[in-house]
Amino acid sequence: MSTTLNAIAIDVVGQCGQAAKHVVNAYRVGSERTITGLGGRYAQLLNARKLPLVTDELKTALIDSERRVSGLAIDAIAQASQRAQQAVERITNRTVEGMEVFNAKTAWADELMVVGAVRKIYMPVANLSLGIATRANQASAQLAQRVTSIGKKAKAGTARGVKAQPKRARRTPRKAA
Repeated sequence: MSTTLNAIAIDVVGQCGQAAKHVVNAYRVGSERTITGLGGRYAQLLNARKLPLVTDELKTALIDSERRVSGLAIDAIAQASQRAQQAVERITNRTVEGMEVFNAKTAWADELMVVGAVRKIYMPVANLSLGIATRANQASAQLAQRVTSIGKKAKAGTARGVKAQPKRARRTPRKAA
């Protein structure tokens, strides 16, 4: 309707696009971390126990096979994430281009009294939408940052050793009635 509403709408689309990219990045990092962690646990399980009929060569082969499969899964996730990031970018760009074309084609109506009245009504709604989109973008950025920083801590932790598992809570036995 107006350049101001159009600019806010473009900002909303940009914020939502960035939020989507942050979520995709968090998914990629979290998935890689999970796969790597499971692989490490698998290797620990094989190496920690004496298993009947499982020689050291077989253990090594099993661990190598798991690492190759994990590598393939991580590569597939990275490629899918990259394609998702590209799709978000294309959709965001096309949406912004469409909004700019719409604004250019309707510029003649900016000075109409009805458009001015509608603009006054929708401006608070547009600002609210921008605020929501900005908060969603900030929250998704924090999520991606948190997943990434936890991943860095986990990698540092694996060099020192595996953390001990937390103890399970014990239930107190109930008395018979």
